[in-house]
Amino acid sequence: MERGLRLFSLIFESKNVFLKRKADMFKRTKPVSFVYKFSLQITLVLAILVAVLIISNVYSFNVVETNIVNSSKYTMGIHITNIQNRLNSVSKDLNEVFENHIDDVVLYPKKDESSKYFDALRLKNALLSKVSNNESIDALFILEPSEHLFLMQFGKNIRSNENQTLSDYLKSEQFARNKMIGREWSSIQLNGIDYEIKCFKLSDIMIGAAVKADTLMNVVKKTSDSQNHYGLTDKNGRLLSATDPSLIRLSPLPDNGKTTYKLDGKYFVISEDIPEIGKLSNMIERKSVLSGLDFIQWVIISLGVVTLIIVPAVLTSLSRQIIKPVLELVKATKELEKGNWDYQLPLHKASIEFAKLFHSFTSMIKEIKQLKIHSYEEKLERNKAELKYLQMQIKPHFFLNAITTISSLTYHNKNEEIRKLINYLSEHLRYMFKGGLVNVTVREEIDHVTNYIHMQEIKFPNHIFHMIDIEPNLEQHRLPQFLIQTFIENTFKHALVYGDILSIFMKVETYSYHQEDFVKITLEDYGEGFPAEIIEEVNATDTNVNDTGQRIGISNIKKTLRLLYKRDGLLKISNNEPSGAKVEIWIPFQSSVDQA
Repeated sequence: MERGLRLFSLIFESKNVFLKRKADMFKRTKPVSFVYKFSLQITLVLAILVAVLIISNVYSFNVVETNIVNSSKYTMGIHITNIQNRLNSVSKDLNEVFENHIDDVVLYPKKDESSKYFDALRLKNALLSKVSNNESIDALFILEPSEHLFLMQFGKNIRSNENQTLSDYLKSEQFARNKMIGREWSSIQLNGIDYEIKCFKLSDIMIGAAVKADTLMNVVKKTSDSQNHYGLTDKNGRLLSATDPSLIRLSPLPDNGKTTYKLDGKYFVISEDIPEIGKLSNMIERKSVLSGLDFIQWVIISLGVVTLIIVPAVLTSLSRQIIKPVLELVKATKELEKGNWDYQLPLHKASIEFAKLFHSFTSMIKEIKQLKIHSYEEKLERNKAELKYLQMQIKPHFFLNAITTISSLTYHNKNEEIRKLINYLSEHLRYMFKGGLVNVTVREEIDHVTNYIHMQEIKFPNHIFHMIDIEPNLEQHRLPQFLIQTFIENTFKHALVYGDILSIFMKVETYSYHQEDFVKITLEDYGEGFPAEIIEEVNATDTNVNDTGQRIGISNIKKTLRLLYKRDGLLKISNNEPSGAKVEIWIPFQSSVDQA
């Protein structure tokens, strides 16, 4: 049983420690604004939604581009095969002409004119037969410069103006010296028209074929459209032929080692090699890529656009319906913290929930205001009662001292002194019972103190010297009743020594401190001064009323000053050098005028 209780005690203490640490952590944690949280969460949701839409569309574009690339490569594979078949068929016919007729060409110079004629006719017919049966051949030629033998047949794709240009070039020395032309296909350009030429050379004899780049592209042109173009380039990237003549301006195409790339910010290019010539490139307008998106992708894009339009409107509506009322409540709370209890929440159309909340808030403020007023009134009544009680604690000192003095004078038959003392005492009592006033003027308090000193002079003749200095403009300023008299009474109680003269100095002046004006009251005597512990106790800001009956007058004065002026540090006591006590009292200047 005892062990169980001990375990329960440990658990309870651990729980208390945990809760305390949690509370401390909460205190250290800076609270975050609701508006900030709400905006952050909405922004996060919007960012995620936009990110999903962007990623979805980017993925869709990538899928479409991949499909376009694969489709284009497949189509270009067919076109490249067709072009290579055309080149191979031309090469095959050229090989057959070379193999079947090279001997006739070699022996041609050794024959007579008649044989030369028939051999030339036979060679020309052989060329015509090949050209007629193969539409891919644009020209077949045999050239024997020494005998001025030049035989040439043109295909149906060669125009009449192109015949002469090609013939002149093949018979020129420029062609004969062109070492690039041989058994491999080579590109030349004549009057803006590109040709692929292949030639077999034996000594000065040349047998060759020419194919226009446009002829190779005839089948490709049939599959192109306004947004899907093809271009045939040589090994240097120069554009030989294109399905759209305006693409010639893009020549030469970049050779970056990539099969797919973007060109001129307008085209998406897919290239495949043709070993015999160069490359075949498919140039797709980038805007046509969007046409490859499915309907659902367009729906997603539309939803994204609609979302970007609707979300700000929703945020604006939420801000007007939630954030704005919350900020108004926060502002109202701050105004209440400043003490503005008359602040009214602005009237506007709000949701039912906020309307009820505003109504409850307004009702609560009215109730708190009423309670605060009642509490303040009760506090004022308690303060007045407490001040009166403090004053009543001070008053017995006067009665006891006066009665004792009168009693002493009767034993010495000093009737004149007794008469004066009774007059002074009547003035003293009249001042004490003025109707319970809390504050009196400086002149009234000084006259009362002077009256009190006269009573003491009767009791201690030739033992008292006093001097009073008051700035004339301060005589009507108000201060707590019995404030000065309490300290003068203490002076007679503690500083008066029989046989010695008691000197008392009182000064009332204007004093400025930290740009605030005070009525400063200074009281000095030349007695033994205050003990050190009393100085420390009275000058401390947290000194309370001494309930033991010792120094009750000073404690009550200190508490009175605190209650009236809502601050500490208005009373300070010290000792003069070489001897004597000093009391300094500061009455706030405005307060001393306004208090009644």
